[in-house]
Amino acid sequence: MAHELNLANSIFQGFNDKRGIVICGYEWGFSQEDQRIFAEGNPPPFFNKDATTTFSNKTPAHGSRALAWRYDNRIHKWFELWGHPLNREGLGGDFEKSLVQTNWCNTEGHHLEGRYYEKLSNPVQVNNFLFHVAELDPALILFMGSVMIDVLQQPPVLSRFVEVVGPATNSLRKIQKDFGGRRFKVGFQSFKKCDVVSLPHPSSSRGLSDKYIALFVNEIGGLISPVKLTKWADSPNNSLQARRP
Repeated sequence: MAHELNLANSIFQGFNDKRGIVICGYEWGFSQEDQRIFAEGNPPPFFNKDATTTFSNKTPAHGSRALAWRYDNRIHKWFELWGHPLNREGLGGDFEKSLVQTNWCNTEGHHLEGRYYEKLSNPVQVNNFLFHVAELDPALILFMGSVMIDVLQQPPVLSRFVEVVGPATNSLRKIQKDFGGRRFKVGFQSFKKCDVVSLPHPSSSRGLSDKYIALFVNEIGGLISPVKLTKWADSPNNSLQARRP
């Protein structure tokens, strides 16, 4: 059975098609509000599957409702806290085009049914994730949910992962920082061709404070910066500008 990329935004050649930043969640959301709309027999919300979108601006495909999505909005906030704000106007710039959103699972729901670890470990879903890694060859993966990094450590999964991204250069470490509120573990693991960060789920982690996530500005912002710089340096527009007297 042929695979195809299952993405939330468009592919931009030279930006997020290879060596970009992958934002990876558990599975595709089906909000309680959308479920209510369908249950009441209303027409489905506006959706233009042919629209060109970035992660930071999905309104061409979904209309203004995309601006109210908690998951997306919190990730926007986090990028700002890490020193890399996202432009939501039009298609943004080179950096915005360097991000691509997908999920470990190709399923859809309001939340993962059953145990997270078991579903993520399903061979079908492991294959889905590894297919996207092979196709996108990311420089940085941001797991939006803490369980994926643990499933990645399973020897059969990890061995296939390193076939794409190269051997580990830094083993998995999970960090908790001093904080007055609830503290979450943030995971970091490095490979020859890819860095991986494991974060709490943006919209379902109870007690998670943006101020806590901001404490990781040096670690996470420092991983985003080289990707951003590389994409800027490789941009044809910027190359032309550099040649101007």
